[in-house]
Amino acid sequence: KADGFPTEGIMPKAETQALSFLRANPAYDGRNVVVAILDTGVDPGAIGLQETSDGKPKIVDIVDTTGSGDLDTSKVVEGKAEEGCVLVNGVTGKPLKLSSGFKNPTGKWHVGAKPEFELYPKGLKNRIVKEKAKKFLEPQRKRLAELARKIAVLEESERKGGEAKGPAPASSPSAAAASTPRPEGALEDLKEQKKQLEAMVKSFSYTGRVFDVVTWHDGEKHVCVVDTQCDGDLTSSEPMANYRHSRQYGTIDTVDLVNYSVNIYDDGNLTTIVVCCGSHGTHVAGITAAYLPDEKGSMDGVAPGAQIVSVKIGDTRLGSMETNMGMVRAVRAIIDNKCDLVNMSYGEPTSTPNKGRFPELCALLVNTHNVIFVSSAGNAGPALTTVGAPGSTTSELIGVGAYVSTPMMKAEYCMRGTDTVADIQYTWSSRGPCANGHLGVCISAPGGAIAPVPQWTLRRNTLMNGTSMASPNACGGLALVLSGLKALGVPYTPHSVRRACENTAKYIGHIERFAQGHGLLQVDDCFKALSASGNRVESRINYKVAVGKGAGWVAGGGGGRGVYLRNPKEVEGVSEATADVTPAFHEDEDPKLKQGFQQRLLVRPTAFWVDAPKYILLMNGGRSFSFAVDPSELGPGAHYAEVQGFDSTDLSKGPLFRVPVTAIKPEKKQDKEGRRYRFRDLSFKPGHIERRYLATPEGCTLAHIKLTTSNAETTRKFMVAAVYLDSQRGYRDNEINKFVASENQEHHFNMPVEPGVTLEVVVAQYWSSLGVCTADLDVSFHGVSPTPSVLFVTPNAPNVTRVDLRCGLGKEKLDAQAKLTSRVQQYRPKEAIIRPLPPAERRDLLPKQTFTSELLATYQFELKAKTSKVKIGFPFLNKMLYDSPYGSQLFMLFDEAKRHVATGDAWPDAVSLDKGKYTVRLHVRHDNVGVLEGLRALVMDVSMPLSKPVSLSAHPSYADAALKRSKLGGNKTIKASQTIPVFFSAPTSKAVEGLAPGTLLTGSVTYIKSRDGMKDVRSYPVRGVVPPAAAPAAASASSGGKKKAAEEKKKKKEEEKGEEGKDAKPKEDPKAKFDEMLLKARAAAILNYVSTLKGDELKEALPRLKELKESTDLKSADEKIVKEVIEAEIKAHAVLEDHAAVIAAADEYVRLINPTELAAFFGVNRSDDDDKAETKAKEKDRKGVIAALTAKAKAVVDQLTKAVETANKGKAEGETITLSDLAKDQKEGFVKALKELKRWTNVKKDKKVLSPLILFEHKLNGCYGKALSHVSEHIASNPRDKAMLATRSELLKVLGWTEW
Repeated sequence: KADGFPTEGIMPKAETQALSFLRANPAYDGRNVVVAILDTGVDPGAIGLQETSDGKPKIVDIVDTTGSGDLDTSKVVEGKAEEGCVLVNGVTGKPLKLSSGFKNPTGKWHVGAKPEFELYPKGLKNRIVKEKAKKFLEPQRKRLAELARKIAVLEESERKGGEAKGPAPASSPSAAAASTPRPEGALEDLKEQKKQLEAMVKSFSYTGRVFDVVTWHDGEKHVCVVDTQCDGDLTSSEPMANYRHSRQYGTIDTVDLVNYSVNIYDDGNLTTIVVCCGSHGTHVAGITAAYLPDEKGSMDGVAPGAQIVSVKIGDTRLGSMETNMGMVRAVRAIIDNKCDLVNMSYGEPTSTPNKGRFPELCALLVNTHNVIFVSSAGNAGPALTTVGAPGSTTSELIGVGAYVSTPMMKAEYCMRGTDTVADIQYTWSSRGPCANGHLGVCISAPGGAIAPVPQWTLRRNTLMNGTSMASPNACGGLALVLSGLKALGVPYTPHSVRRACENTAKYIGHIERFAQGHGLLQVDDCFKALSASGNRVESRINYKVAVGKGAGWVAGGGGGRGVYLRNPKEVEGVSEATADVTPAFHEDEDPKLKQGFQQRLLVRPTAFWVDAPKYILLMNGGRSFSFAVDPSELGPGAHYAEVQGFDSTDLSKGPLFRVPVTAIKPEKKQDKEGRRYRFRDLSFKPGHIERRYLATPEGCTLAHIKLTTSNAETTRKFMVAAVYLDSQRGYRDNEINKFVASENQEHHFNMPVEPGVTLEVVVAQYWSSLGVCTADLDVSFHGVSPTPSVLFVTPNAPNVTRVDLRCGLGKEKLDAQAKLTSRVQQYRPKEAIIRPLPPAERRDLLPKQTFTSELLATYQFELKAKTSKVKIGFPFLNKMLYDSPYGSQLFMLFDEAKRHVATGDAWPDAVSLDKGKYTVRLHVRHDNVGVLEGLRALVMDVSMPLSKPVSLSAHPSYADAALKRSKLGGNKTIKASQTIPVFFSAPTSKAVEGLAPGTLLTGSVTYIKSRDGMKDVRSYPVRGVVPPAAAPAAASASSGGKKKAAEEKKKKKEEEKGEEGKDAKPKEDPKAKFDEMLLKARAAAILNYVSTLKGDELKEALPRLKELKESTDLKSADEKIVKEVIEAEIKAHAVLEDHAAVIAAADEYVRLINPTELAAFFGVNRSDDDDKAETKAKEKDRKGVIAALTAKAKAVVDQLTKAVETANKGKAEGETITLSDLAKDQKEGFVKALKELKRWTNVKKDKKVLSPLILFEHKLNGCYGKALSHVSEHIASNPRDKAMLATRSELLKVLGWTEW
């Protein structure tokens, strides 16, 4: 171009021959090819994603397979016709207006709702929250300034001793209140208003809107409308159908710029609103197939003619993390849309390569449905064996590494000095080989691009890099190849395409094999190879290779898909292995072709240290051959070779199969034990990597790595990594991977290790860090091994635990540090249901029409206090995703109001929870019901931090630990081959008190003193169990004697009292006793009957209560019943709203009790010698007085409230009065009633009684700031109290703060 801008580096295509291929074959630009993008979702409104180069819709389907966009629309309502519209009630309680033009033959409307922030990705949510907060809080700050001004005026007035006239402290809307003099306490209330508003401003957080949704059947299909404006008016909304059928999408609003589409399932009972959960998927789709005609090809994706199927596998609830449910459902979407290619730029480590539910389904897609599956290799480099699942660990997938070229450096990264930097693999691109022996990375492609992103990012496009970008670049390149093959009618299979792209890839000599795989994809060469071999029999065959162990071969991570000799003993001599080569045909292939297949193969090892037979005659059913690997003469380092099989009649076809062989030779020992290694003057430049493979010595438990840089003119960016392999563990369990910025300085790293393995230590200057430097690398091994490895203690109970520490290498300083930090409570499900998913749910229909079943297990637990970092886990299921055998392992957490709180999957995050009851619903899926039956009693762990960590003290002897003396000092030294016992005394801690017996306690312990500023990172588990509560301590002799003396004194007193009254007690009259019992029974029956009455019946029964109360016989028989009758009268008058009668009855009750005598009784301290029956009776009287006075106060409240209502009747809003406007004499009755009640209650202990009355007192005095403070305090401890929430709204309205 005239401006010289390196446009070829914006969307790199030249490196893979895609650009030259498109120029030579403009019609083979991806046309007639459909690519599924398994990712965060694709924004249909993003630039370049509307149509293909030949005018077809770019996106043919948009599907959310995660369930994060689902909403229940099973509630069916009928509409009410009004002028030009139909009214229906939404589930939010809002009336919704629908257009009368909406076709709905059944008249049935399905309604549901979806919170805004359940749809939005985290980045967008944060932007919206920030923007809304800014807009909302600006007037609040002005209000705070005005309150501060009013406070200053009043304070100045008080200093001058004046009686300032002015408005009431509350921003009352009434004109009357506006002209009243300042009441007593106005200044304090204004300060409280300001304090409350400041607290509200500080805690303000925009929680988002809730969108009503209406779904119905229009006679042809299901459609829906979404109330994105939240105004209830949907008359102008365009009904949307499933995207696949209608290609419709909407925009929520012009501020958010969130585009959404819908899918409707289960006959309208389930609706999904699809919103991408990140920008990643749109970027990936843009690299694959964006078409921007105005840019004249410079910004186009690799295959602008290809069509896209957006499959959202990233779950919004999990921050875009993929789930098994989402990935399994994705398989159905791929099949239903007849996709040719799949790109999946997602992945995680796996413990078992090539195994798991999703890899099984991937194999089915490729082998049965002829889908080519391309996936990212991972971004966990630069260490070896860091490739991720599924891309580089699943046989049927094409795993892609990330490459960066000079044009990319110029256009994307604005780099200077590009003439000094060679085209290279990105430093972070994951390396092979795979743990099961396969090369891991199949091919490479450019791993960066400036491509489209969703509109809600407020950008057209952006730069992203990663193997996530390399994979769609390669996928787009293969779309070009398929487009050409389809146009020419050349047959192909996923396996022939994979062989062709591997065999024609461009190998870059200065890039290591484990990083680039077979090389950089070459589109034109791949196309030519496939065009020439389309009718050959091998194009229809998958040459499957399985490698088994031979005699005497000790496999480290090897076996399965290749040979991987990693650990020291494995490379000491010759190893033998057996390779099974099987020609796999498609299941629909002609049996005659299978029966007649025979092929003569030439076998060639690519290195001298691998020996194999020269020839194989291959037929259907396969052949086996053995081969030998002898790495004993190889130098230190990583060595790669292949056993390749060729068609002996035509070697130009390239290898038909490959058996990868990797051998890692460790460095020679630099000391006798192999404990210390020193590597000096290592030279670095951009992208340069130094690897050292070290055999870990016997007895080691820790590796210490020191990097010292020098001769650097400016700061250099390095990656430092170390990793070793462990059977059936992902690399992440045994690695460190750090970025460091270094300018001639030291950096220290500690890493736990195991003896007898090969530890790879890697230092790499970052690819874009310009300049050269040198560095020294020091690695030392240390080891103190504990027996037992798990330290078990029982807190708050006498016990001592012994741990024997053995030093395997040189001397170490001991510093035993042990702590219990968390508690774990285990729960069984309250209910476990296994159900087949309904046939209507097609998205859950597995390939070959297999239906899925689901285990829905419901758990319940309760928190007694607000707790941070609560983690819910299922140990049986957690930490497995691609290696999981289950189709789903998702749980959802709900509070007692049934609100969704959190979602978790393979790696659940900790959440902060308020006190209360919680429900967890676990969903596990599988197509075999028997598998799910075994999980009905699955245990759930709920772990949370202890209120305070509990430290365990270490001692040199049992006696010291038992007596808790002489702790083990930090200067204690242990020598090589020495064993020292350490004794841990059981801790005593309040943090454990009150926990349920059986609660599991967890923590960790370290044993070695820190060095070079680095802590000992080799920690071991500490476990404990809360013991049963201790029995009450036996009383001491002195206290026991005193207690016995008191009991004898009391007994003697009772005996004396009995003797004194023995002769004087008159003989009981049986008839009088019977009459008294009859009278009491009659009174109880009347009271019980009256308690059931309401309205007029209750009013008519009141005279009977009065008659009963005034009965002379009853009064003399039992004063207790008289009290009960008055209590019944109080309740009855309250029900009838006869406030004056309530007040009178309450006063009568208090007089009957004799409050002066009662107060005197409780005015002195009571002792154990007091009559307990008398104390109990007096306590009941006290409660009765409180109840009566409370009823009296409430009656006065009702009287005053009614007085305000009467005064405001018929008045306009600006002319009304509030409680504070009442005359002083009107308020006097309440003031006295509350004052009297407070004499008998405690403000803190009797909150339930006093809280509403104190609130009324504040309102009566016009102190709305204090009232709001009172309500806010209550809501803080009871956030779901609807009455208090309503009161809060009322107060805010009076204050004029209606926007809150």
